[in-house]
Amino acid sequence: GRILGHQTKNQITPGGESENYVPDGERRVFKVKGVTIGITICHEGWRYPETVRWPARKGAKIVFQPQVTGSSTRGRNLKKWGESFYEKAMQCRAGENNIFFASVNQAMSHQNSATSIIDPQGNLIDFIPYGKEDLLIADLDLTKATRLYCKRYRPEHYPD
Repeated sequence: GRILGHQTKNQITPGGESENYVPDGERRVFKVKGVTIGITICHEGWRYPETVRWPARKGAKIVFQPQVTGSSTRGRNLKKWGESFYEKAMQCRAGENNIFFASVNQAMSHQNSATSIIDPQGNLIDFIPYGKEDLLIADLDLTKATRLYCKRYRPEHYPD
């Protein structure tokens, strides 16, 4: 493989991350074997829906979200997928844009969300159980990523 580009984290989590990240203020989409994809990083995808809407409007059929939510030492012990805010947000980002959403968390003892793939209607396709290291693979029918709702969005109706 080769590096296609990079995406910086532009919406910095309040409290502490400003020392680690330098936002460049830009968003990008990438083509992988003819498929347009986008990237939203951790907190951006949970709290800023526009970080998913933007690549969807630029043609992304899948938005990937690398994230780290949880702890290896203390925290929640989720038992059922969909109980956390983060997993509900994944469903919203996919459904509100009619795209696939693939969120990847590191394996920890106390995860706040699972590595998951969500379909364009906001339904869970599959996930890796909390605390498990594994590779999540799924066949996706990209024709289902119609981007219907993101294409209907009219930013001119929301002036500053």
